[in-house]
Parts: sequence; structure tokens; C-alpha cells
Amino acid sequence: MAEEQKDLAERAGGYIDCAANWLRIVDDWSIGSFKNTFPRLYYVVAGLVILFILL
Repeated sequence: MAEEQKDLAERAGGYIDCAANWLRIVDDWSIGSFKNTFPRLYYVVAGLVILFILL
């Protein structure tokens, strides 16, 4: 039983690390003269703030 919980905790930690690494990636795109320099996390937070304001 304890070993199952340890496996689940390790798996959850792996998912959290994977999501955190995905959010740190800076996508390579540009629109006109603007070149993206922000990681994905900034856009996720901005979207959540806008959603919070609208609700």
C-alpha cells in the first residue's frame, strides 16, 4: 500500500515537472516586427487574469 502511494507521488511529481518545463518554453514566432520573447507561462497567466476579470 505504501509502495503504491510512493509510485503515485513520484508519478504526480513527474507530471508537475513536465508541465513546469512546458510552461518555461519560449515559442519561436513573430508577427510583423514583434518577436516573441515571453515563455508560455506569461500567456497562460494573462489568459487566466482576463478570464477572472470577465467572470
